[in-house]
Amino acid sequence: MYFSTDETIVALSSALGPAARAILRLSGPHALILAQNVFHSIKQPQLDDCTTAQRLTGYARLPHAISLPAELYLFKAPHSYTGQHLAELHLPGSPPLLHCLLETLQQAGARPAQPGEFTARAFLNHRLDLSQAEAVAELINARSDAQLRGAERLLDGALRRHTKTLADALANLLALVEAAIDFTDQDIYFASPRQLRQQLAPLRNTLQRLLNDSISWQQLNHLPQVVLAGPANAGKSSLTNALTGIDRSIVTALAGTTRDLLTVPLALPAGECLLIDTAGLGQVNDILAGTTQSLARHAAQQSELLIYLVDVADSRTIDQIKNDLNLLHQLRPIDHLVVLNKIDACANWPHRKQNLAPHLPPDCLPVSAATGQGLDHLKTNLAQRLHTTDNLASETLALTTRQRHELQAAHVCLEQTHTLLQTDTMDQIELIALELRNALDHLGAVSGALVTEEVLSRIFSRFCIGK
Repeated sequence: MYFSTDETIVALSSALGPAARAILRLSGPHALILAQNVFHSIKQPQLDDCTTAQRLTGYARLPHAISLPAELYLFKAPHSYTGQHLAELHLPGSPPLLHCLLETLQQAGARPAQPGEFTARAFLNHRLDLSQAEAVAELINARSDAQLRGAERLLDGALRRHTKTLADALANLLALVEAAIDFTDQDIYFASPRQLRQQLAPLRNTLQRLLNDSISWQQLNHLPQVVLAGPANAGKSSLTNALTGIDRSIVTALAGTTRDLLTVPLALPAGECLLIDTAGLGQVNDILAGTTQSLARHAAQQSELLIYLVDVADSRTIDQIKNDLNLLHQLRPIDHLVVLNKIDACANWPHRKQNLAPHLPPDCLPVSAATGQGLDHLKTNLAQRLHTTDNLASETLALTTRQRHELQAAHVCLEQTHTLLQTDTMDQIELIALELRNALDHLGAVSGALVTEEVLSRIFSRFCIGK
């Protein structure tokens, strides 16, 4: 990846494809001038008048006398995301017109930006440290509230503050050790091994707690699995289609049409889950039915939550419904939610609900997959049950694999230092200093103070162009 910051770069910063609005971004020494060359405002400002940020309303000018209503945002260095002069054109998202405008700016001297180059410049210009730059990528790719909060915590600098505090204390400890090395021929020591052990102990413990209390991005990326189970023809496939808004499952009046596990993503008021439609449970008539029911039972037991669907239409007797619920308790006694389906098929649902109440769990939810009644309430209930642990991300650091690796390596160095300090002599003082320096290097790699271009290329290549 090319990390020079001397050129002015340009890219479409919003999503590709037609849209009501699009954002075209420039950064670099000539960003403000190039942006104003393709923009006309009734009151054209002088660049010297732009002290930090300025918003202008006017028109983007394209070849062949084409003009588009647009807004221009000017950010003067160093008061911008990248730390350089930065300009953003906000205009209608017509792909052909945006392509034409990009070509015009490139012909005027701007270079097409590479993936993540805007954030890379923010890092290189000390607007963000490396852990914050990685948080930008996680923020863009977040699929749940937990991931958003985890990324926001990193972006806020939580990891940087932890590592800086540790690095400052380690640097002070290393200074004592290196001062002692300078005077070894005079037998002058600024701290005894016992004193060094005492100063090292809280640092080891702090780093160990940070590793123990943090979670991985893989944990946040996990989507909880919700299994739909119940007797044949209870309406599981209909409910799957109604909740997702897409006809993915085959729905017929014939029982047993679902023969395999069908997994679909389901958007909830907070985050997402994977909804798994299963074969109907009940009497087994052939080998295939036995296999499909075995799959359904296994999925139900492995999922985070089981939705057990009960058909409460008028044609179902109370004894049949009681048998369905007995099957549920055999299948999974806890972590389940009973959903009463087909309430639209009940001529007098309030009266039937009252008759069924003694046999039903108090937290069951009535719905109609056919009419959509109760589905919003069901989604809200699922979100509350599945995403209560999302608060963990607002209190605990979520670390990338690279960040955890560097912290673990630093901890190993501190453990080695502790071992070297077990004697009451300073015979191994050079090795002690080496381990402390290595620990500092690993902490520096977390924030990007010490990092190779190969690592930077690997991190920023994950970004999309324009970010």
